[in-house]
Amino acid sequence: MNKAKKREILEITVGVILLSLGFYFFLLPLNMVIGGVMGVSVLLQDVIPVSLFMYIANIVLLFVGLIFLGKALFFKTIYATLLSPTIIWILELTIDKNFFMQYLTESPLLLGATFGGLFIGLGLGIVLRNDATTGGIDIVQNIMNRFLHIPFSLAMYITDGIVIFIAMLVDFQLGLYAVGSMIISGMIVDRLAIEGKAGFTAFIVTDASETIQKAIYLRLERGMTKVKVIGGFSNQHKDMIICTVDRMQIYQFKHLIKEADPKAFTFFTRTKEALGQGFSREAAKWVTKD
Repeated sequence: MNKAKKREILEITVGVILLSLGFYFFLLPLNMVIGGVMGVSVLLQDVIPVSLFMYIANIVLLFVGLIFLGKALFFKTIYATLLSPTIIWILELTIDKNFFMQYLTESPLLLGATFGGLFIGLGLGIVLRNDATTGGIDIVQNIMNRFLHIPFSLAMYITDGIVIFIAMLVDFQLGLYAVGSMIISGMIVDRLAIEGKAGFTAFIVTDASETIQKAIYLRLERGMTKVKVIGGFSNQHKDMIICTVDRMQIYQFKHLIKEADPKAFTFFTRTKEALGQGFSREAAKWVTKD
């Protein structure tokens, strides 16, 4: 097993643990239905144990994912699919679900919805960042994202919204809190799964392109592209350097440009997602031989 695969398994495990803890300790005690398989399990907990329903639903949807999303995602998902209900099952046997909520005497609904959404958003974002899912409704959301090109957060709002709407017919107030919790988790998912790979792209029009180029290579260890441009007013030929850096390097980059060519015309644009060398990690191979 290579390092990339070990890292992905570790991060997926951490993500599933976080979302399972958020659900079990903050949402389940309040009977708050945030959506997905976990939400449906809350609605049916008087009929079937939460962990058992999650096992059944996740396994069924897992094979749906195999058909539509392929074997690579299947082998990543099968681990998280079984891990999540297993964690819930262990918690059911060992720790009371009200372990934390019993101490929240002021605004328990608000705190439960906030921290439940926070934990679930963090966990799900970490899992999705590794191109995996936690199974269940996440598979449906991935299918919507891949084939209908619907942003994952929007797909999550649609599928979870249907479940929450049903829950609101049972308890309208809890449903409103669940909507807030869903919005919190969706925002965090986007931050971790998409914007976590974001950066800034600099466009630098300069007469000192060689100096800036060397500084970028030596001090930032980034690649760059040079383009010949002509000034619209001066009609002079200059070089324009295009370089994408991550957010941690932006201030160092500005200082570098100021040192090399204080007169350089520079502007930065926010890059929503940057892929390739320097931004993408080594991919773990999950597809097995037929």
